[in-house]
Amino acid sequence: MTRFVLAVASIIYGLFVFTTGVGATCEACPNCDYDRISIEQGNACLNYWTCSGDTISCFYPSVENPGTYTECSYSASAVSELSYSNTCRTQHLFQDWALTSGPSDLCFSYAGDNSKCEPSNNPYNLGLPGCTASYGYVGGVNSGLL
Repeated sequence: MTRFVLAVASIIYGLFVFTTGVGATCEACPNCDYDRISIEQGNACLNYWTCSGDTISCFYPSVENPGTYTECSYSASAVSELSYSNTCRTQHLFQDWALTSGPSDLCFSYAGDNSKCEPSNNPYNLGLPGCTASYGYVGGVNSGLL
């Protein structure tokens, strides 16, 4: 009986995740930018982010201008692709979050996927879809003011 209950619970959870987007991926700020602090320390890393509409902005401490941040902003550009099978036609929607503002020599060209939508660098949930919050502080290694 216990196995039956667990099996039913697993099926219900799977349907819940599939229909609600709970298990969806998030668009995430790159952990660090290309701005190298030093050979020993590595690159400047994400301090905080903001999210509004379909734009996420990622802020990294500036090596060139201590006490300020480099802003890298990414926006969604949807590309629709149809795929066919023997019995049905389904549509898959892919999104590339390309750099829309910020220095291209310091910012990554694209935002990344966070497959588990875990804090703290996941501004936009693709499954819901929408901002997970209006801003978030990360404050990890190499993310403070220099």
